[in-house]
Amino acid sequence: MKRKIILFIIVFCFAIIITSPNFVPSHGLDSYCNMFTGYDETAIWFLKKGRVLSALMFWIYGLINIPFDSVGFLSALGINLCLSGAICVVYNYLSKNIENKIVKLSILILSFSMFYMPLMIEVVMFDEAMVMGFGVLMAVLCAKMIADGGWKKYLLAILFMIISVASYQGMACFLIPTLLLFESKKMYFEKNNKKSVLNVMKKIILALIIYGIAFFFDLFIIKLIAFVLGDATSSVNNVNLLQNIRHIFTYLIPTSLKELFGFIYPKVYYVITFVALCLAIFGLIKSDFKLINFLLLIGLILSSVLMPFVPNIVMNSDENYMAARTVLSLTILPSVICLFTIVKFDFDFKFFKYLVLIFGIIIVIIYSYLFYKNCSIDLNRYRQDIAYLSNLQSEISEYENENNIKIKRIYWAKDVDSAYYYSTGYANGANIRVMAEGWAMKCAVNDYINFNKDVTYEEMSEKKYNELFKNKEYNYFDGKQLHFEGNSLYLLVY
Repeated sequence: MKRKIILFIIVFCFAIIITSPNFVPSHGLDSYCNMFTGYDETAIWFLKKGRVLSALMFWIYGLINIPFDSVGFLSALGINLCLSGAICVVYNYLSKNIENKIVKLSILILSFSMFYMPLMIEVVMFDEAMVMGFGVLMAVLCAKMIADGGWKKYLLAILFMIISVASYQGMACFLIPTLLLFESKKMYFEKNNKKSVLNVMKKIILALIIYGIAFFFDLFIIKLIAFVLGDATSSVNNVNLLQNIRHIFTYLIPTSLKELFGFIYPKVYYVITFVALCLAIFGLIKSDFKLINFLLLIGLILSSVLMPFVPNIVMNSDENYMAARTVLSLTILPSVICLFTIVKFDFDFKFFKYLVLIFGIIIVIIYSYLFYKNCSIDLNRYRQDIAYLSNLQSEISEYENENNIKIKRIYWAKDVDSAYYYSTGYANGANIRVMAEGWAMKCAVNDYINFNKDVTYEEMSEKKYNELFKNKEYNYFDGKQLHFEGNSLYLLVY
């Protein structure tokens, strides 16, 4: 037990280092709106989405009156605790009965990269990151319970999966890949006999049933809450299954795999994945039971790619989308393939074990750099947002003081070439300018300019834009972007 605690502390401390910029008070685009609506209304919004634990968290924050500037710190702390726990669960399971220190170190490093992979960067930036991380941990524990077996463990697995889905539906994507890793480890010690193969098939089917139970339970909660609140706009009211399935395979999966949401260069990621596959293929060639191991590897790859899109099947057909946080397991492939290789194949070739270890270290270095860099970009993005809002507030205050009038309405339009991202960072969710999203700006101007929340923020008419700002283009803040008329401001966003 003492060793497990020490291991957890080491993992947690390293996680804190690479996510350290997120502990500085800052707010993302969604956070501006959480601040604007307040804890209670945000909690109700989460309830309508079936994200019960996020709703509970915000309700507790409101109950004890947590300052909003502390929410980011608590979330960063919480998600690192949860992900560190998930890493230790995977490591302890896969390293059990293994004596080789090189193999054990490889398992630890690769387990870390399995959860601190590129798409997880977006999750860390949310106010509800702690809850999402808890959902990942519950999915991993669910996989462990299923792998352990026994009806008591299966009941716990159902409970853990219900909690995972209620945390955030997308976190359940870790279930099948993690379970396949656990079962692959067990099959190694069982020498891949026929009974163990049938057992894996049963476990996968059971896991899918448990996932289905949790998912439909969450849909029931969404419907129930919509009924109780008298909300006719439930997120599962307009579902076209065939259209959604077609949309998943023709658009969502190809687009996600092609772009990877800007948190890692796709070419870099696919080179890493290719090298991992080469290591796995070498293992397959040198191993016995090639067909069984090949099918397990294919199952691992397919489950990592397809599982994230299961929730999209029952989404509103006109609102069916994907984001980095909803498709996390897309970027776990190099890690899980290498974990499969190191625990599944036993060779006399010492260089192979060292090769996997070195490759695992390279993966962690790349992922850790991406984490720290993008978290820093997110912090810089927030500071630039605030600088812009501060300049805007200064101009508004000067006008109000000189004319003894209060601004009540802000009409906005974008200039000829309004940038979506800041030039100092990557094209991803960590770097979106607050001015680029009207819904975020609407919240932010009330958060930082008018705390009475009575300023409306809406799009400017084409007629007014042509009259005031047609063909105007700016690359920096300028007072000429503001035109005041009575209690209205016409704002050109650069």
